Amino acid sequence: MNLCIDIGNTRIKIGIFNDAGKMIHNDAFLTMDAINVKNLISKYKISKAISSSTRKSVSAFEKRVKSHVDLLRLSHKTPIPIKNLYHTPKTLGKDRLAVVIGCTKVYPNTNCLVIDAGTCITYDIITKNKEYLGGNISPGIRMRAEAMDTLTSTLPLVEPVYNIDYIGKSTETAMQNGIVYGTLLEIESLITKIKQDIGEINVIITGGDAPFFADLLKTKIFVHSYLVLEGLNTTLNYAI
Repeated sequence: MNLCIDIGNTRIKIGIFNDAGKMIHNDAFLTMDAINVKNLISKYKISKAISSSTRKSVSAFEKRVKSHVDLLRLSHKTPIPIKNLYHTPKTLGKDRLAVVIGCTKVYPNTNCLVIDAGTCITYDIITKNKEYLGGNISPGIRMRAEAMDTLTSTLPLVEPVYNIDYIGKSTETAMQNGIVYGTLLEIESLITKIKQDIGEINVIITGGDAPFFADLLKTKIFVHSYLVLEGLNTTLNYAI
């Protein structure tokens, strides 16, 4: 059994995969201290583990995992089953790397655009030949709301919600529309641009805000909540 750990900006997701590559258990936690590593490893007879992190300080948690099982930390030096064409692989977010590797497992032999809608919104492209082309990063919807509140003296903090009327009739709805419609138009226009340049491509959305956008986007998309974990498991089996 493999233990895969995705340490994001706000939550920690774990996935346990059997020898056939099927995820048999998953969970999410707000803090690393909430994860009972010893019990998980004992209950599922974990033989090896892998982690990726968007945080700077996870050494104490990783040390706790290593005390029970061999742990591989995903880095730019880790052997991976794709060709990475990113010019600065050392700076590439490991969640972004894992998510495109996950695409090669879940959506093989196809061009894919993965939109990870979380604290930030990341856009990443991998070809049917397993070549990672790169992508973009922009603020997530809550980051946009917080930025307007923090960086101005009069604008309030609003909850990002979808309003049918795209023209705001109050400061609150004007901000909500700027956040939500602005993000939707950003996503839709980028999808259009990529299809013009690359051709047919699967569009997959993942991350905490994936359900919010999935119902609003006009483009046909696939929703997959565990692509990072799938990518971590694929990498672990490839590297070890």
